[in-house]
Amino acid sequence: MKAAIATSDPRATEAGVEILKSGGNAVDAAVTAAFLLYVVEPQSCGIGGDAFLMIGRDSETPIALDGSGALPVELTSSRLLEDGLDAVPARGGKTATPPGATRLLEEALARFGTISLRDAVSPARSVARNGFVVHADLAAASQRAAKELASDPVLGPLYSPDGKGVDEGVLITNPGLSECLETIADLGSNVVLEGAIANQIVDFVRADGGYLSDTDLKHHRTLEITAENLEFSGYSIWQLPAPTQGPAVLHALRHIKEHERWDWNSVLLAVRQGMQDAGFDPGAVVSTSRNHAKGDTTYLAVIDEDRTAVSLITSIFGDFGSHLGIPAIGGPIHNRATTLRMLQQPPRPGKPPHTTIPGLALDNEGNQIAFGVAGGLMQPQAQVQLLIRMLLEGLGPQDAIDAPRFKICFGGSLAIENGHELAKYQPDALAQPAGPEGFGAAQIVQSVNGRLFAGADRRRGGASRVLP
Repeated sequence: MKAAIATSDPRATEAGVEILKSGGNAVDAAVTAAFLLYVVEPQSCGIGGDAFLMIGRDSETPIALDGSGALPVELTSSRLLEDGLDAVPARGGKTATPPGATRLLEEALARFGTISLRDAVSPARSVARNGFVVHADLAAASQRAAKELASDPVLGPLYSPDGKGVDEGVLITNPGLSECLETIADLGSNVVLEGAIANQIVDFVRADGGYLSDTDLKHHRTLEITAENLEFSGYSIWQLPAPTQGPAVLHALRHIKEHERWDWNSVLLAVRQGMQDAGFDPGAVVSTSRNHAKGDTTYLAVIDEDRTAVSLITSIFGDFGSHLGIPAIGGPIHNRATTLRMLQQPPRPGKPPHTTIPGLALDNEGNQIAFGVAGGLMQPQAQVQLLIRMLLEGLGPQDAIDAPRFKICFGGSLAIENGHELAKYQPDALAQPAGPEGFGAAQIVQSVNGRLFAGADRRRGGASRVLP
């Protein structure tokens, strides 16, 4: 067998590896790993979140699935004004949108996988029931949000029992999430959008002043959408369309292509211009809340022996999403609607908000790169930098991930990691804080000339495996 997988947590990577070893395909492994991440990375993703996925084969147009939820019908500018608000807040029930992640995972598995939903959920359910050891990223996130988490009757006992967060190395069990996963295994993902679990989500959100209704949940669908692409350095670079951040990647690469020669100054300018072209310029965003920019997401990639590549990103947007725990899902509902506040946009009820992006690069020879990054508005910035490192500098996945990055921060300031080529031009940027998301967390798997390579981001404790 020849396959490769990269995720942000070694336990999720190993869960995917076991599926691949037992004969499962890339979709089987990706879905299984995602459910495991819902247990061990509750600050980043979960049953209460959303997801996007691309599946690539050879040089064909990828299949793209959108599991994001539209803004609630009741979330209007006038309703916000009635509630004494000029924008969606950073946290709480008012930030919730339909959680479409589990439906996307189930539909991907049913259409393109080979194992049952129960088999995909089983490793995650076992870990939630028997317990898992807290890794550094979860510990740090829980400590940043310790006071807010402690005030929530669901999240507090799990992640801030003494009001100080949890320490790395602590063992956590989550029986509520284990029971939820068992229900999903028995009845399917529809229970999250209709039925008892859905009813509790709506009840808790509305009790906290939110706008989400049972109608919003019932109308949610996983959408098959058309990915967009750009030819760059011999590859078709595939991204999801607006309102995701995908167009920013393609705009930036297009600007880089316009120059016969490139350097990192031109890449920086292209990334800045690309994000402006796509309608979300970090320079126009000023963080006014200490919770404002603490976004989080997780990304994973798989290529199987049939050279099917899966690029999957899933998120609850902020650290622990809305900070509103739902007992029936053993975790928080996401706060995706707060992107309106971040981008200073008015609500468009029934329309999807700004969201996350998986990436794929395919060439005419059957070579593939599945790549993606967690980290808010760092996602398109880091995707471009990874592609430059791989396609123009010739680095492999792990070296490209390890290479230093730059970040255009909220307010437009520049932060760079030690060793970056830009340091000699802008040394002051070395001291600029990069924010809670840091410089992003990337995963990459690559198939080139019949050989497989993989890399995972050490910045977040990721792990990759290539199966011989």
